[in-house]
Amino acid sequence: MLDPKHLYWLAEITDLGSISRAAKKLHVTQPTLSRAVQVIEDQVGSPVLERTRHGVRPTTIGLRLAETGRTIAESRLQAETAVDLWRSGQDRELRIGVGPMLAVSVMGGFFSVLFENRPRYAVRVVSATAARLIERLNDGHLDIVLAPEQINLFQDNLIQHKLFDDQLAVFARPRHSLTTSGEGIDPDQLSGRKWIAIGALSGIYGSQKEILTGLGAEPATASITFTGDVVMAAEILKRTDALCIMPRVLARLSGVLAGVREVPLQVELPSRNIVLWCRRSERHRADILDFQKRLESYLSGVLAGQEA
Repeated sequence: MLDPKHLYWLAEITDLGSISRAAKKLHVTQPTLSRAVQVIEDQVGSPVLERTRHGVRPTTIGLRLAETGRTIAESRLQAETAVDLWRSGQDRELRIGVGPMLAVSVMGGFFSVLFENRPRYAVRVVSATAARLIERLNDGHLDIVLAPEQINLFQDNLIQHKLFDDQLAVFARPRHSLTTSGEGIDPDQLSGRKWIAIGALSGIYGSQKEILTGLGAEPATASITFTGDVVMAAEILKRTDALCIMPRVLARLSGVLAGVREVPLQVELPSRNIVLWCRRSERHRADILDFQKRLESYLSGVLAGQEA
């Protein structure tokens, strides 16, 4: 039977490309690592590493075993984290996924408040596209996801709790010809414009073609699409005549989008309400309920300030 420790060491050797560097990181001697590799090769019946001019690299079977070693390393890290949390008086770690628009708008302020008034659980935050976060929630790698309520794939094992209402809108720079008009723009005037997209590949937002078609405007494909990032898109909006569809409330609350203006339309775009996703089986977990209560309290103050 392969020793899990040896597989963990093999993963480190593979990632670093050197037995000597891995030995230094693992605080073991180089001969110890070499013997561990030899033991693996004897049990497998094939080399797991091959030497190159610059170090070592895994063979096909070595690469597969190194992947298992990385899983073992991750489990070790989780165990060590659990011990550290227990020693510091925190019960567990709450793993939270945050969509990119939330990340650049309200969540930084919220986590600042949470940092000053720490709960009994630690927090690990991951920011990515909503669809990727939902996948990780389904796989058990996240406990909570904060993202829009709409998603293309039905999730029977997940539930969502609405945090606040939001709606899609069209945005552009202040000097854009469509933002300087004092009246609502007919959707047909959106035809033939230059577009960029945020989150168009996330599985949450409809494509710009779908939204524009629904408005009766000429469908347009975004010339640049940003998945998982808002900052670069914000710079394009501020510097060019590009148009972009984004959630209205989150865009107004985002510092990186300060100065970008909404294009007044004669019609409303679809809603994109923000919700807290979690697994149905864990909806009554004390740490999830506590986090939800804290977040709702913070958001009520932020949204009230925006309306004032």
